[in-house]
Amino acid sequence: MEIQNNNDFKYVIQDTNCVYFGKELTYAEMMDKDDVPFKFKAVISAHIAKDADINQTMAAHILQISDQEFSYRIFEQLKLTVRVCYKVQKKGFGGKIKDKWIHKTCSLKQFCVDYRGQVSGGDAMIEDFSISKLALMTFSI
Repeated sequence: MEIQNNNDFKYVIQDTNCVYFGKELTYAEMMDKDDVPFKFKAVISAHIAKDADINQTMAAHILQISDQEFSYRIFEQLKLTVRVCYKVQKKGFGGKIKDKWIHKTCSLKQFCVDYRGQVSGGDAMIEDFSISKLALMTFSI
């Protein structure tokens, strides 16, 4: 039996520019964590909770979000970026074919256009999300 630890993907990390969220973190867990900025918690409770289930992961919400939803516009204002990775086959020296992992960071709009179908199909996976601290600071609730 294989034991999998999903807590590896439930993290909040901050640097000077951004706040990073692990892909398995639910909105309810974000509300309970001390590392999450208070203003983002206020945004979750005031706006995002109206469009999404609070016990849902951010990844699940982003995979089904529509550009007509208010939470989509909120994430655009917060400059949400999604980091995805996918595997490509590359021909190496001697004609040997190797698998190479490509990691891309893209905006929410680019993710919805280019990578959402690949993630849903299992050809790519979401690594994490980040929001801009400056955008969060200027965001009015």
